[in-house]
Amino acid sequence: MKKTLVISYTPRENSNTKKMLDFFIENNQDKTEITFVDLAEEAPDLLLKEHLNLYVNRNFGGVELSDEQQNILAKNDRMMQQLLETDFVVLACPMHNFSIPATVKAWFDAVIQSGKTFTYTDTGIKGLCKNTKALVLMTSGSDFSIEPYKSVNFATPFLMTAFNFMGISAEAINKFGMIQYADKSEQMIADAKEEIKTVSNTWY
Repeated sequence: MKKTLVISYTPRENSNTKKMLDFFIENNQDKTEITFVDLAEEAPDLLLKEHLNLYVNRNFGGVELSDEQQNILAKNDRMMQQLLETDFVVLACPMHNFSIPATVKAWFDAVIQSGKTFTYTDTGIKGLCKNTKALVLMTSGSDFSIEPYKSVNFATPFLMTAFNFMGISAEAINKFGMIQYADKSEQMIADAKEEIKTVSNTWY
């Protein structure tokens, strides 16, 4: 059975993004082995001074870390290993202030690791997760699909770029304007569910 890694940051009560994610899980739980990571409950370790220097020394400098030092990086390494071992990734989060929530960015900082999910070659950077596919589920209160907000949607470009950097083919189901078009929000969620079915049928 194919493996699916679900990365969720949907802590808000009555979250529209969570409604989309819940449908994905309900629709596919019998078709794939799901590993669920709730970033609102367990955040990755930030790359503060100690974590960052240990990571750089190990992954870029080839320094062998002590067991104690390795334990400091253990949580982020575990999250990275989850990504390496999966076939599909579903990342569900809202847009916060034009971009992704900080906890979601911290997850990417944890899993984008030199020598593990990407490497350097003579012709440039190569992603090492070539057999993995990703789906992003995202909502926002305002409509970021049209101007004046389209040009300040930094969330979707970042997510697509970050997945592609690791060699992961990604697509997004975005439902923007859930507050702006409150009278259409239920239909927007219904449309998202149909789009999720379509992606699911290509995956499983």
